[in-house]
Amino acid sequence: DPDLCARIQQVVVFGHPTLSRPVSRLLARDDLVTYAVSGPSGWADPGHHVHVVADRVELEGVSPGWFATEQPGGAPPGPNPWLDEWLSRDREVGKRLDDLLAARGTLTPQQVAGAVSAALPPGGLLFVGASNPVRDLDLMVAPYEVGGRRKVVGNRGLAGIDGSVSTAVGAALGRPHSTRAIALLGDVTFLHDANGLVLGPDEERPDLTLVVVNDDGGSIFSSLEQGAPQHADAYDKLFGTPHGVDVAALCAATRTPHWKVDSLAELRHALASPAGGIEVVEVAVRRDDRRELDAEIRALVRAGAQD
Repeated sequence: DPDLCARIQQVVVFGHPTLSRPVSRLLARDDLVTYAVSGPSGWADPGHHVHVVADRVELEGVSPGWFATEQPGGAPPGPNPWLDEWLSRDREVGKRLDDLLAARGTLTPQQVAGAVSAALPPGGLLFVGASNPVRDLDLMVAPYEVGGRRKVVGNRGLAGIDGSVSTAVGAALGRPHSTRAIALLGDVTFLHDANGLVLGPDEERPDLTLVVVNDDGGSIFSSLEQGAPQHADAYDKLFGTPHGVDVAALCAATRTPHWKVDSLAELRHALASPAGGIEVVEVAVRRDDRRELDAEIRALVRAGAQD
């Protein structure tokens, strides 16, 4: 909603901003006061708009989720009509989005991201692959409670899909106290580091569920200029890059447990029943309707913002 966004006055940034375009646009605004909270690796200012850098944010006399305001005596903030309206719009658009996706009749990548997000318990670890998974998660992430201590990580950089399986395994090993470790990967990202499943017999193996969204190729370009109808004849060869890999056979070669699901109910069941160790849940989705679906989602969000 342009009006709701225009009323934002301050932004507090923890860690490195995501690839989310709405977040990037927000941080690029000149009319906001932006605070960056420095962490172990310093602080980020990709838009060069940070006004204040601090090493911590203290909440005194307020409930979790609220930031103290500069009121006399440090009193907690009163009613917040802006926040109430923001949350109400979020719930309304979220419900419409769920209905839109359910009406398609086949499992969508966005529903996969939503199911993975919902399956992550407090104290859990989620590794997110590059390309569409991180964008789908940005759209569908569950409204977590404050203080749940869920940790979400992912690789960044020009070669963001390289080494993702190994990174997910390493992250799970490096955070052994996690209540659950899940990785959400596209099929091309998974295949680029499938040898990350090859661990020596004496190597430690974490409990890690790799959810592979398999649309037999790359769909990230389908919603960009390359995916326009006039380029359909050359799209698959240059950008879609179908691979036809039998993921079950690949997992069998490394003795990695594998399940293939093609419905939301099956996916939820698989996520609720981890077998222990490293396992792969392959989710079959369509690729040929990604551009159309993205357009429908954008139209739905715009309509919801104008209601």
